[in-house]
Amino acid sequence: MTCTYTPGVPTHQLIAVAVGLTIGIVFGLRLRRANQRRAGKPLSFDFKAHGGRNFIDQTLLITNPNASDVAPVLAFTALGKDGSAVPGVQVTTAFGSDQGRLVVHSGRGFDVLAFSGPDAALVADVRVTVKKIIAMRTAGPAGYIDAEPLDGNGKPVSRFAPFTAVVLRNPHPVPVSRRIVHLAYDSPKAGASQQVVHRTPIGNLAVVPAGGELVVPVPEPVAAEIRRCSAGRAVSVKTYPSSC
Repeated sequence: MTCTYTPGVPTHQLIAVAVGLTIGIVFGLRLRRANQRRAGKPLSFDFKAHGGRNFIDQTLLITNPNASDVAPVLAFTALGKDGSAVPGVQVTTAFGSDQGRLVVHSGRGFDVLAFSGPDAALVADVRVTVKKIIAMRTAGPAGYIDAEPLDGNGKPVSRFAPFTAVVLRNPHPVPVSRRIVHLAYDSPKAGASQQVVHRTPIGNLAVVPAGGELVVPVPEPVAAEIRRCSAGRAVSVKTYPSSC
């Protein structure tokens, strides 16, 4: 480690700061490792190509048997009906379970998958590989938090109408952290599953106060992107638990 002498600051104070930083880093590493050890029970996964009426297709159900919330980093391999890998197909997520952005509460959570590539239509299942699991220090409430679009006057509007803000309402007695994303879907052929073709994040990590609500504004460039990507398509505005 290279130390730079700062005029006017006694050397013993610099040493104390350096020692404090070292202790803090070591403590942080130990705490993170301890958090990871607490997520001792393995996660399980269930891919649903068809969600059924009023449910999203191509969802990945994630079961977390641990007492604490976890943020997994997952990797996916697209599989055909015979269980073999479909080459050249990329798998993307709506909620970021492949990047550690999705927090799965104790119990169950879900993400939404999309497939791209020349043989994407052949995908019938996925193989999930857990690259890393980050255990949270607490377990948050697992109830879903709705995102309601608002117009320029603060009035609720349909998700198909232009909107300038989104309101989140938290019925729980503790604050909750959520991210918001606007999803636009394709129009599949009969019998095929519907999938996300455009994903537009709205705002940053939103912390909704206990028993309260939070209005998240939609900047005009984001609103314009939503209008462009959703024209003539099925759409939804979703929230998902996150910590980063």
